[in-house]
Amino acid sequence: MNSKLSIFCGAVVLSCIIGAHSPVLLAAGGSIVAQASSDSGFRIGDTLPPMKRAPSGDYQDIGWDSLLPEGWSVEKIMESLNLNALSDNDPKAREALKKLREMWDKAPANAKLNNKRVSIAGFVVPLDGEREKTREFLLVPYFGACIHAPAPPANQVIHVIVSKAASSVKLTPAALISGTIRVVRSDTKLAVTSYEMTVDKVEPYKPDESPFAI
Repeated sequence: MNSKLSIFCGAVVLSCIIGAHSPVLLAAGGSIVAQASSDSGFRIGDTLPPMKRAPSGDYQDIGWDSLLPEGWSVEKIMESLNLNALSDNDPKAREALKKLREMWDKAPANAKLNNKRVSIAGFVVPLDGEREKTREFLLVPYFGACIHAPAPPANQVIHVIVSKAASSVKLTPAALISGTIRVVRSDTKLAVTSYEMTVDKVEPYKPDESPFAI
């Protein structure tokens, strides 16, 4: 897991398990204790390995760090909240988490990505019910976000709409999506997002069968 995602994961899982594990360790990007697992084998906090594919020409492969605007960093936010000074039973810890949530919901997008045709891999969180029939979902960088753990910063959540031109889509827990991304802020029932993406293709993410680097 890269350092930025480790910090994201640690901080959101922290709000679920505060009191059981050190908030200082988790907020600083320490190890995450798995809270649940799925039939897919993924555990909360798991991320996908980076893509390693030949350029398709139609879409630009991007990672989750690409969604962060220049100069914006989770490290600066953590420093401003002074989480390192808080202990497990400090009442200020929950106040700091509330401020963290407010700041993450206002997290800015990377304007350079607006209207770009991109491909990105992540975990699927359906918004409209049945996974087999959904045409709208969230894509997030780590397993469990928005369901078993709080939502990531808004600039680490993509509100995905499957285009009418796309064939019938059966979603898997992890997927590679390709389409046009736009800087559009929305407040869904599960998370605030800084991006909207109309996708032309949704492909299952299968580590054993796809050219992704470990």
